[in-house]
Parts: sequence; structure tokens; C-alpha cells
Amino acid sequence: MRESLTTDLLIIGAGPGGYVAAIYAAKKGLSVTLVERRWIGGTCLNAGCIPTKSLIQSADLFEQFQNASRFGIETDHVSLDWQKILDQKTKVTDNLRQGIKTLLQNAKVSLLEGSASFNDDRSVLVTADDNEWLIHAKDVIIATGAKTKHLNIPGIQLPFVMDSERILSLPSLPKTLAIIGGGVIGMEFAFLFGRLGVKVSVLEFLPQILPTIDADVVQRLTMAAKRANITITTGARVMEIRETEEKQALITYGVGDGEKTVQADLVLEAVGRIADFSTLSIDKTGIELSRNGAISVDDHMRTNLAGFYAIGDCTNTLQLAHVASHQAVVAVDNILKKDHHMDYNFVPSVVFTAPEIATVGKNEKDLTNAKIAYQVKKIPYGSNGKALILNQPLGFVKLLREVESNRLVGATVYGADANALIATLTVALQNNLSTEDLKKTIFAHPTLSELIHEAAFSLDGEAIHTVD
Repeated sequence: MRESLTTDLLIIGAGPGGYVAAIYAAKKGLSVTLVERRWIGGTCLNAGCIPTKSLIQSADLFEQFQNASRFGIETDHVSLDWQKILDQKTKVTDNLRQGIKTLLQNAKVSLLEGSASFNDDRSVLVTADDNEWLIHAKDVIIATGAKTKHLNIPGIQLPFVMDSERILSLPSLPKTLAIIGGGVIGMEFAFLFGRLGVKVSVLEFLPQILPTIDADVVQRLTMAAKRANITITTGARVMEIRETEEKQALITYGVGDGEKTVQADLVLEAVGRIADFSTLSIDKTGIELSRNGAISVDDHMRTNLAGFYAIGDCTNTLQLAHVASHQAVVAVDNILKKDHHMDYNFVPSVVFTAPEIATVGKNEKDLTNAKIAYQVKKIPYGSNGKALILNQPLGFVKLLREVESNRLVGATVYGADANALIATLTVALQNNLSTEDLKKTIFAHPTLSELIHEAAFSLDGEAIHTVD
């Protein structure tokens, strides 16, 4: 049965870009129809950010209990229950998914759970079981996200080769795990499983894991990886995956002019994600695609086709959930004729390894490549009272300041609670605060945030608790 619908705004995809756009637009008075073919909340909520961080929280707690004797607490028989860990992950995602549905309902967003495809530039067909809706909208936002990128090598389809979605629901923990790819996804899973007792091997094609992170941080993280049961091989060209007689994976990879192998119970393929709008029949529109196969947009999130916008991972700008949510607001504002453009200069990002890595703005590599003279100061966690209380002395806060303008242009936090500390630094950089502004700010004691205060003093040669 086909039904025709008319709406002010049609949004395709209900991830952190799509559902935010829907609620925000509805609160601005637009009639909104939101279409989702698989998951309310998208990959982030269902098979990405949220479930992985739930599992990482379990790994954090397991590690803390193992080291509790340092605090005078004896826990001689600490054990883990993998199924309960998975149950907790599912509980969190279910609660959040239902919460989004309630928010959409309260905002009076019309939610259609089905598959959308373009009829032409002006209409979209949505199908679900025996129902069809032909939708005409004044404006359209495409927010269909991304999908796992796969290697084209023999054996990649073997049953023990998993992507970042399948590995979230393993029936049991493997004894050994090989991870192809040392980017953010690969390294987060490496520290997750390594700290739960799995022997992990990471194979990274590039000369450095986490290539967008400065070398001093990566060097520290590599040392932490050894303590977490993780072996890292860089410059590794994976060539083939075969099944052994013991039903294990045998991975052949090249290093330099030679070949090596590593054997594991499971393989995680973590070589990135690519824009996904495969079911949209986008070729029936005049929407232009970029060279990398994503949807081309300007800084107002507009495509080349009037009335059509795209946000989130399907644009392949920055594949971060919080970027998609911000792009959602930008797109809706422009639909409402409010001039609002995306500024990517100070986007925070966090890698949930152990310790965590958080960055915002430029890093040393960026400034060196751009031939920009800069000052840098690093304040070690070991100089901070709260860090010692937490038994987290490893890490540092790093501030970067451009010499010519005397402006703060970047920051990195490597250490405990980096995910929280980066928020303060993001506000500082986004609002062009100076080191003098930070020095005048009172930071509570004893807290890790005092490291930011100390770093500001240090850039001006006035460090209090460390040596300049």
C-alpha cells in the first residue's frame, strides 16, 4: 500500500546527525519526517561509540581491581564474566535508543522505519514490509553514515575475520586476536581486549599507528601497549589470511623485503570506514560526489543541488559523532535562512586507549608541515597531586602556541580523564583565550585540570610546580 506524504524537511538516517537535525528542526517549527532503515541512533549508538566505550569501561574496572592492592584493598580472586559485560553494553544501548525515540516523539517528528531511495530530485520512496510512502519535501538532509572498509586480499571472508560491529557480540573471549589496522578503532579494541587478558597483535600498514597523533604521544602509547599484552608491528602489508588445521587464522604480511606470519583465534579488520548511501539510488539525482566517493558539501552543509544537504560520515569530512551533530544544527539553520557555517579548526577528538589521548586544534606535525613557528610546553601528570592520588602518573598536557600571533593553536592530553580535560582546552581555543586568560582562571584543587593551569604558566616561563 502506497501513501503520499508532504513535509517541510525529510531526513534520511537517524544517527547522531539525523536525529539531532530532526529534533532541532522540529523545535524550530518545521514539519519533519525522519527515515531510518536499520538503527535509531545509527552506528555510534548501536555498533560504535557507545557499546565500545561500555566494554572499555568494564576493562578499566577490571584493571583497577587487579591493581587495588596499591590502595590497601585486597582483591585476590578478581574474575570477569564476559556475558555480563555484554549484557551491560546492551542495556546501555537499549536505554539510549529508547530515549531517542521518546525525544523524537515529544518533538512530534514523524519517524518511518524503512529503506529510502530517490525517485528523482524531488521525491523519495520509503519502503517497509508491505508499506510504501512517497515523500515530497521542501528540503532534504542526507545522513546515512558510513560502513566498514574491507581489504581486497585472499581470506578476508573467512568466518573468523570480523569487523568492528561483529566483534562487539562475541560469545566468548578469544585467547589471541590479530587486528589489521592501527588507527583509532584498531587501537581502542587492542587496549580493550589486551586488558581483558587477550594476547593482541596489531598490524599497521603505515610507519606509525595513529598517524594523526604526534610521535611523542604514540611513543608513550606503544610502551603502554606492551604492558597491556599488545604487540604492534608497523610497516606491515597484510597479504593473505588462511585457516590452519586448528581452525585458527594464519596471517601473512610483508615487512620490508621479507614476509612474516602471525596466528590468532580471531582477526579484526579495522582499516577505516567509507561513506555509505548505497541504497539511496543517488544516481537518480544531480547530487555531486567527491573524489573519495562521499557526498560533496560546502561549509553550510549544502550539496550542489538546491534544497539538498548532507551531514555526518556520508560526507567524509571528519568521521566523528559530535561533528555530525554539529553539522546537523548548521544544516537546519541554513534551511531556516540563518547564515551558519561549519568551523573545523577546533574539533576535539578522543582515542579511548589506556591512557586516553585527546586532541584539539593543530598538533606539532601540522605546524611543522605548515612551517609555522611555535612554542610547546608539556606538563607531566607525575607533577599533579590528583594524578598521584589516582595512581595515574603517566601522561602529560601539551599546549602549542604560535610565535607570530602569540595565540594558542593546539593542545594534546595524554593520560587519565583526557576525555574530560580536552573540553576546557576546546573552549579556550575556540574562544581565542590566551595563556594570560588561563592563568587568571582559578582551577579547583586537587584536580587534574590544574595541569592546564600549570601548562599556561609554563608557556610564559612562569611554571610553579614544574621546571620550565
